[in-house]
This record gives sequence, C-alpha cells and structure tokens, in this order.
Amino acid sequence: MSNIEFLTILYLINTLVLIGLISRSIIKKSPRFFLKFFFLSILVCTLIGSVLKGFMNISDFSNRQLLTNTMLFIWSIKSIFSYRSIKVILLSNFLEVLRDEIASKNILRIFRLILKISFFQFICFSSFISTNYLSGASHLNYLDLLGLVICLFGITLELISEKQLKSLSFKKTRVVTAGPWAVSRHPNLIGIFLFFLGMQIIAFSAISSLWSIFGFLLITFILFQNILPKVEKNLALKFTGYKAYSEIVPKIFYFK
Repeated sequence: MSNIEFLTILYLINTLVLIGLISRSIIKKSPRFFLKFFFLSILVCTLIGSVLKGFMNISDFSNRQLLTNTMLFIWSIKSIFSYRSIKVILLSNFLEVLRDEIASKNILRIFRLILKISFFQFICFSSFISTNYLSGASHLNYLDLLGLVICLFGITLELISEKQLKSLSFKKTRVVTAGPWAVSRHPNLIGIFLFFLGMQIIAFSAISSLWSIFGFLLITFILFQNILPKVEKNLALKFTGYKAYSEIVPKIFYFK
C-alpha cells in the first residue's frame, strides 16, 4: 500500500467520523456534542491507521509510533473536557454555514463542507498521521526524547494554566494574573503550540514525514493568527481590567 493510498483511507475515515458526530448533533438539535468530541475523529483515524499498518504489513510497530499514539490519546481525551471556548472560536464560521445548509437541505454542500473541515483537521494532525505509516527505526533517538520533553512541558503548561484559570477567576468574573498568566496572556495556547511542536520533532524521525511540517505551520497560523486575536477581542469586551492587564503582560512571553 502506497503512502497516498494510506492517507486517502485515513482521510475518508476521519470524514466519516465527523459525519457521525454532526449527525448526532443534528438529532440532538445542538452543536454541543460535535464541539465536545470534535478532536475524537483524528484519534479514531490514527488508531485505525495503526491497525491497518499491521494488517497490510506496511512496517513493524515501533516505539515511536506507540509514543505518538499515546500522546495523541492523552491529548484527545483532554480535549473532550477542555478547549470549549477555543473550539467555539475555531468552528463558529463552519457551524454557522452548516446550520444554513441544513436549513436549506442542501446535502451536496453539507458534504463538501464536511470534506473541507476534515481536510484541515487531517493536515493539522499530519505529524501523528505520518508516524503511523513508516515510523522509522524501532528505538527512540535523541530527537524523539527532545520532542517528548517539549510535548510534556506543553501539556503541563496547559494543565497548570487551566487549573489556575478555574480556581482564581472567581467563576470567570475577573482576569487571572498569577502563575503562567503573569508572564503571558495566553499560556494555554503556548502549551498547545509546544505540544504540537514536540510531536512534529518526533515525526521528523519517521520515514517520508517531511510533508507533515505543513500541518505544524498551519496549526501555528491558526493558533496565533486566528484564535488568539479573537480571544483577545472577547476578553477585552468581557473584562474591564483586561486593557490594563494587556499593557503589563505580553501576548506570548516576557523575558526579564
């Protein structure tokens, strides 16, 4: 099985899972189900890719593949219980257009819309997809370990940031300025960026994985050029003290 055939099958699987999530949301007459489990499709896609790789004898199952799939599993499960505001911002335009197409009962346009969002999701997670085809040598190298450290640091930063946000914001009534929020206005987004950076570094050790760099560049663009400005705008409208906070603490990071 060629790389193109492998990727095409996984892309179609990812699309089918998204169709299932959207269908369930339509039945419930609410986008909450789709938003909650949005990233679950890529996990299902990746796990099926691992099974397909073994069934077709494409290559041996390696420690690198086990590592990336484990990290994706952890991140995907975490995404079910977090990232709600980020997912709303990320998918607001998609859901608005989808709602209009459902109202007009235009099945063809709905299908095209799902294919499009599935494609962008597939590309963003290309570092995980690429390591499930030809994952390279079975043993881990120094580049893998570096990627793992960066990835774990990113997840840890996310967890600490989210914990402080919940405990210190007084039910989201004030701006949090302690801990990571004292050196960056968006430490949670930095954590997501570091997670995908670590995974991309690990993916470089897989065979024929250079194409996955486009996914990392795309998700970096989405995080800092799409999501971050909208988060800034929402926070400025919600909190009167956010302007003063933004004058002291930088968007990304502050070096003393």
